[in-house]
Amino acid sequence: MTDARTVWSGAAWRAGVGYARRGLASLRREPLAVAAIMLLFALPAAGVIAITAADLPQGLGRTLATLALNTLAGTVAPVMFMKVVAAAHHGSKRGLAAHLRDGAVWLPRYIWTNLHTTVIFWVPVGALTLGYLGFRQLDAAQAPLGTLVSAAWIAAIAVTGIYVHTRTLLAPFLAVHGNIPGSLAALESWRLSGRYFGPVFAAFAVSAAPTALPLTAVFMAVYLTLEGRALDVFTATLTAQVWIAIKLIRPPLVAAAYALYEQLWPAEQARRRREGHPPTPAAVRLLVRLSWIPPRLAGFAFRRPVSGPL
Repeated sequence: MTDARTVWSGAAWRAGVGYARRGLASLRREPLAVAAIMLLFALPAAGVIAITAADLPQGLGRTLATLALNTLAGTVAPVMFMKVVAAAHHGSKRGLAAHLRDGAVWLPRYIWTNLHTTVIFWVPVGALTLGYLGFRQLDAAQAPLGTLVSAAWIAAIAVTGIYVHTRTLLAPFLAVHGNIPGSLAALESWRLSGRYFGPVFAAFAVSAAPTALPLTAVFMAVYLTLEGRALDVFTATLTAQVWIAIKLIRPPLVAAAYALYEQLWPAEQARRRREGHPPTPAAVRLLVRLSWIPPRLAGFAFRRPVSGPL
């Protein structure tokens, strides 16, 4: 393991490649389960495309069906992948049904954790995007210098998005595999990836880019080729298509991130036993206390204890 923090460190990139390779080795132990989850949770997004292509009557039913299918396609699969990868990493083959049951148990905490990382991501990225859109409305944006400013602004949005995503990458793994409340998991991910930013970013890039970049090129080529009704369907179902594409990107990324978690988090815990634990901000403690409420309500409703908090 390396504690290199800089993205440009050769040691960081060698570590990132190592995590990606370990992740791929895990995937090779459970290829059928991984493929089944990819297919199973791509079906809702495919349903959105079918509804749009068939041009079913507009109305509340179509809107709700599209929203439900997109939500199912986007939120459920990641934690299922995480459970498959974790079992495979430790040499266990439990079968698809067991992985789905385990993932369903942890889905509420995964979603709660993702709410935190979504806010952390979109506050800076959204602010930069709104600023860029506002700049594009100005006359100065049409000048030659304005083109350069626009390019720099877009680059800043991309760099910020990649940076923030890297800092929050480990949050779901800390929440689900480390059994840490979601609010605290988001904070710990920020701390941990700050200490080991280089290896975390390298593992993220090495595991995701080989699939993400070609898919992006295909999307752009299709967009530039289509016209008429086909183009309308393509643009209207872009969200669903992205969810399908993410199913292809996610397995090697999840596997590499789990390898990161397995090595970095125990090392961080050992360091803290030697040097002491950092204080937890009051806002995070409050969120953890609030996240006890849903499990306690569920425990009361089902007449059995429900582990928590979220």
